[in-house]
Amino acid sequence: MRTDIQARSSSLEIKTPLLQITTGKSYDAFAHEDEDKFPDGGWRAWTVVLGSSLGLMTVFGIMQTISSIQVFVSNNMLKDVKMSATSWIFSLYMFFNLSMGIVAGPLFDIYGIKKVLIPGMLLNCIGLYATAFSTKLWHFILSFGFASGIGSGMMMNPLMSVISHWFLRRRGIANGFAQAGSIAGVLFPIMLRSLYPKLGYSSSMCIMASICVFLCFLSFFLVQDRRSVLTDKDTVKGRSLWKNIRMVLDFRSFKEKPFSLLVVALFFNEFSLLLVITYIGTYGEVRGMSESDSYLLVTAMNAAGVVGKLVPNYFSDKIGRFNVMILVSSIMTISIFALWLPYYNRAALYTFSCIYGFAFAGSYSMTPVTISQISLTRQFGSRYATAYLVVAFGNLISMPIGSQFINQQTIHGYNNMIIFAGCTTLIATTFFILSRTSIVGRCLFKFV
Repeated sequence: MRTDIQARSSSLEIKTPLLQITTGKSYDAFAHEDEDKFPDGGWRAWTVVLGSSLGLMTVFGIMQTISSIQVFVSNNMLKDVKMSATSWIFSLYMFFNLSMGIVAGPLFDIYGIKKVLIPGMLLNCIGLYATAFSTKLWHFILSFGFASGIGSGMMMNPLMSVISHWFLRRRGIANGFAQAGSIAGVLFPIMLRSLYPKLGYSSSMCIMASICVFLCFLSFFLVQDRRSVLTDKDTVKGRSLWKNIRMVLDFRSFKEKPFSLLVVALFFNEFSLLLVITYIGTYGEVRGMSESDSYLLVTAMNAAGVVGKLVPNYFSDKIGRFNVMILVSSIMTISIFALWLPYYNRAALYTFSCIYGFAFAGSYSMTPVTISQISLTRQFGSRYATAYLVVAFGNLISMPIGSQFINQQTIHGYNNMIIFAGCTTLIATTFFILSRTSIVGRCLFKFV
């Protein structure tokens, strides 16, 4: 009798082909790691978090200021260019931002974080200075889309990955504090709103670029990796860069159902994120807001996002990373269909900006810890880069597709774009649920 029960119990468990972690009712979120290797705190670990946060200010701060830049550029230098054409500036920026992990990951493994940050920080800041003096579409594509996009992409993967070198059980909250560097996404739009009328576009952008240079300088001296403890440096260094890049492209991970379903969810999630953070400002103008007030709409979203980077990550360490991801993705979906699409009044639009900003920031900051939840720490950089190579192509096409709805700058066109964004978020939520179910089945109260 007891043997039969054990047989039925074990039949509820399956092993992933790569990690060999047990899924099903016996799933243990930390069983596949050696907890003794992770400080999970201490002054040095938290100093690294601070350095990561300062560096990510220049990544997420600019990313969340895209709408403020897009509004001014579309109304001035590129006012005669179709929205679907200008969208390529920001699509390319986001594409390189996410896809460069394929290169940054292996470089991080071979040379360590500091040697990867040097070219990334230089390209990012030089690209921002060049953007300040751009006047034509191709100028913006080269300076912001390529230079700044590639530079920030070289920075983002190492700055986020280094957190997993120091934290395990407290990885969620540590990652949340690091990504709280997105507070720059609150400060930068306010600053640009104030400086544009006084100093003009070029001077305002140069000031923002100079702030990024200062933040990068501080970040560079604070961050430190722990490759000597967590990886086999001799094995990694013995391979060529190209071989390391090919090894980072770990498409074998897609044999794992939880991972493949998670990547599909992230792919569709990015459609909504990019469309909303880019076009919420111009949507406000279509609804009668001034250009100045549209910046406040972006600021409200980003301010709520700072809280969204901390609170979901805190609770993810308590109730599970997938559980929190499903919750914030559901909030994003509901807010789009219940608040943004109907458009009640300006107060409701600000309410939407705050609720969506909180949830979108939570989903973005939860992405690395969700991936790490089903990955060994030494595999995290590879799996994160592989996942975001796929997701990056979603960013490349989401804005050109979404902007086709709003070329005429009409409310009807924006409503169609909103429906499109809401549907992609709904699909993402569904796949987050399916990914969780593939790990623990229908166990609702399991830490996942």
